[in-house]
Amino acid sequence: MSNRLLHSNGYLLTVLTVTYTINWADRQVVPILFPGIRAELGLSDTELGIVGGLAFSLIYAITGIVFGIAADRYVRVYIIAFGLTLWSAATALGAFATDFITLFWTRFFTGIGEASFFPCAISLIGERFPPERRGRALGIFGMAAAIGAGLGVGVGGRLAELLGWRQVFLIYGAAGLLLLPAVLSLPEAHRPATTVRTEPALQVVRELLADRRLLLMWLAGCMAIASALGYAAWVPSYFVRHRGLDVGAAGALFGGGALLGGIVGSLLGGMFADRRRRVRFAGEIDVSIASALIATPLMFLTISCLSPWIYVPIGLVASIAIYAFFPALQALLLALVPKERHGLAAALNVFFLGGLGSALGPFAVGFTSDLTGSLHTAMAVPATGLLVAAVLVSIAGHIARRSAPLAPGPRL
Repeated sequence: MSNRLLHSNGYLLTVLTVTYTINWADRQVVPILFPGIRAELGLSDTELGIVGGLAFSLIYAITGIVFGIAADRYVRVYIIAFGLTLWSAATALGAFATDFITLFWTRFFTGIGEASFFPCAISLIGERFPPERRGRALGIFGMAAAIGAGLGVGVGGRLAELLGWRQVFLIYGAAGLLLLPAVLSLPEAHRPATTVRTEPALQVVRELLADRRLLLMWLAGCMAIASALGYAAWVPSYFVRHRGLDVGAAGALFGGGALLGGIVGSLLGGMFADRRRRVRFAGEIDVSIASALIATPLMFLTISCLSPWIYVPIGLVASIAIYAFFPALQALLLALVPKERHGLAAALNVFFLGGLGSALGPFAVGFTSDLTGSLHTAMAVPATGLLVAAVLVSIAGHIARRSAPLAPGPRL
């Protein structure tokens, strides 16, 4: 492979996107395995919600801060390689779980490994792509969440039907290890000593959290991802229990919708974010506001569908809108934060979205299902959360337009 290709932005974005795809597939494969795990290990819906979200997400959120600090100071490619090895091995070990506790620990270590990736990847993208092209780059990168969810739910469901849930963990864990050579081939840009932050990390965290624009955007993102993942985690089980679908059909149907909707939504969100940025300062936030307002009523409609085939077109549009929310939000966050803090800002993104949001979503639906005795009632929780996200992101946009970007510090 030529040196020119290895150092191109396209190669960097491709490797990061493929790795992020595996990252998402390994976390999203668990919900489609719920029926098999529940039948063999006898777990409750609350325990499944913990395994599908809480066990992974809390440690993901906490260690993400540590990896964010490291991303701003050390070799990001090596950090990604370490994390990839850890999360792939932990995923494979899920095949040997014998009860709730052992399965919990495999997801716990998967969370530690996966927490390394996002801060480093966002830092690399923010460094290599200028603001006017960053939204589109983040949109392409964000497609990985949809593709990974599709692989996790769609392909994972079919494999579970054919081979069993234990073999699915082995296959998905092995797939991640195959990416190690490509990750290690990524170039690491030389960062002058003046760009490496030496101030205490906790001080930087406090400064970032003290900015109301950033805090509100992180809280909005937390609610949005909780809604998206809580919905995605339980809608296959909902149609298995209440509409008579088998696991394979549910995985193919909803995995396919998440895949197509996520690809289209991420691309559109990134493209429109770049366009709105050219219109006015903080224009990216308009895309997130519109996305949340469109998706909220559609999510309420989908749980009222008597037939999964009626669900398909409504769910597809809802999926497009939900996925358009995130690249626009991330593009504005990078624009507001100095480049030498991109890693830590991305780590706070991991904390609020990947950690708290990912934990709350599947757990809240599972807990509400056990509390009310009705998964149908519990499926209204994600739609309500998305409405809260729309309100929060609207307030953040209003404040952002009345203020200047964060200072001091150079920006990309």
